[in-house]
Amino acid sequence: MKKYIFGSLILAAGMLASCSLDETPKSSFSEEEAMQSETLIYVNTVAAVYNSLGNRQATDMMDASNFVGDEYIVAGRLGDWVDGGTPQNKVTHNILPSQGGQADWSPLYTTISQANSAIAKLEGYKDKVAAAENYIYELRAYRAFLYYHLCDFYGNVPLVTSAEQTMADTQQSSRPEVFKFIVNELNECMPHLSGDQSQKSGTYFGRMTKPVAYMVLAKMAINASIFQLDPSQANWSKDYMGSDMTGNNTVSEAKATEITNLMKNVSLTIDGKTMNSLEATVYCVNKLEELGYKLSPSYTENFAPTNENSVENIWTVPNDANTYRRYWDHERRSWHYNHAGHPAYKGFSAWNGPCATTWLAKQYGYTEDRQETGVDPRFAMNFFIDRDCVNETGERVLDGANTVDVNSSELALEYMPLWACVDFGSSESQVKAKQASAKYYSGIDAGAFFQHVVKCAGARYKKYAFDFSTSDASYPGNDLVVWRFADAKLMRAEAEYRLGDKATALAEVNDVRARVGLEPLSEITMQVISEERQKELAWEGTRRQDMIRYAILNQPTPDRYEGVPVNSSASKYVKLDGHTYVWPIPADQMSLNTNLKQNWGY
Repeated sequence: MKKYIFGSLILAAGMLASCSLDETPKSSFSEEEAMQSETLIYVNTVAAVYNSLGNRQATDMMDASNFVGDEYIVAGRLGDWVDGGTPQNKVTHNILPSQGGQADWSPLYTTISQANSAIAKLEGYKDKVAAAENYIYELRAYRAFLYYHLCDFYGNVPLVTSAEQTMADTQQSSRPEVFKFIVNELNECMPHLSGDQSQKSGTYFGRMTKPVAYMVLAKMAINASIFQLDPSQANWSKDYMGSDMTGNNTVSEAKATEITNLMKNVSLTIDGKTMNSLEATVYCVNKLEELGYKLSPSYTENFAPTNENSVENIWTVPNDANTYRRYWDHERRSWHYNHAGHPAYKGFSAWNGPCATTWLAKQYGYTEDRQETGVDPRFAMNFFIDRDCVNETGERVLDGANTVDVNSSELALEYMPLWACVDFGSSESQVKAKQASAKYYSGIDAGAFFQHVVKCAGARYKKYAFDFSTSDASYPGNDLVVWRFADAKLMRAEAEYRLGDKATALAEVNDVRARVGLEPLSEITMQVISEERQKELAWEGTRRQDMIRYAILNQPTPDRYEGVPVNSSASKYVKLDGHTYVWPIPADQMSLNTNLKQNWGY
């Protein structure tokens, strides 16, 4: 069993809440009693901070990254998933400051506040416990990781680094200042961090270690040029993005060259070595390789219920049904009710929500219903498609719209990758018009077919293997992957390509492809790198950053275009100006802290 970080935390919580059997029981321990050993000091400071953010770094933060990109949508399925238009507004980029908290401002700052308090408490124990100083460095590095998310999502944010500071009184720091703070903090902490692999069971399971810090630095480096811009200034991203938004999600080599030159103009000092941001990316990934990270022989083992054995996962959120109790809902939000409701899932319920875009399905080479050949194998590794759900449930089930003989009718539950749309209530005529050219459904009543599509459209979440051994499907044993080496390796390939070493970049990409049995590519472009990252890393929260770096976040796809049908409660898609490269600062935070200036365009 994996019982190091949060298992100890649960134990300590029980100890602190217990009482003696004396006639006058203690209701709680004093701080001195709670901090009288190295183990209790760790549990009540460092572990408590890790526990604060919980699985948000693998769920809510991923949503903040992915809903505005081209990977997946929350389709408005008539009575389901309309929710006042909010999910559809993410797809159309009509994001309001009242929705800004969905990028997790408050949980991130709450955790930062707890880290600051824990650091202050640990300062008082440095003379008593030798490990206290290293715990401080660990918390500072973890706090830098939290600021990495704030820098990415919001840009200009307050740097609160002391337990005495209050958010209401703290001035906003510029994005370049936040960038510099994060890099400097990680540099100062690095020598004091353990070199252990954080994803493996043991003392440092799920903790901030050297490899995790190098991965944060790699992410900072590859995105350094965009992190130098001030999102509060009008048209702040125009020079970076350009004005051509007609490319249908195609990466321009000319624009890539411009961005490469910007990347070369940003310097980072890491381990005493000063490099441009591309060289720094390569350096950090090389350090990860030196620390033992590599591609796992199997793609899917990185997401298995026992994935703490992965040699590829760099950082995970520990998770199981007993010790860590990480409730998460990736599957339940995406799967059809009747798929999840099968007895094999022990009462598992689902919401029939987020699905892959048609754009993504076609990126994998899926171009016709129930296609058997010519599809990238990672599509079926990441998504339930067609009637894959039968393999999990062991039988065909109802589609949720039609009461039919599931063994004889085409209207049994299946997942239809090419039929997803932003809102079915506004797209009924378009769906029915496509029925005539559909391979399997020409003889079915149009109304029944439309209802079938509403409930079944879109490939569904399959990244993590379902844990059939758990006693509660909401608490699986799969540790939640924050970052893995395939991501790092493809970042290094991009940096090498931009630095002019196309041969090495191509070899890196082909290594990743070979792992899933794909033939090697003979040439490489920025478009190839974009596509390979998308197909390898689907559902892992990387696509928004990538699209910004490739200047394609504003470009249309078959799912995202001006005039795409949306629900009457949502706002229509408009040609974008780049302000949604960051989220708005939440309206409630603007009211709380009058020092804050809203990001441009909101």
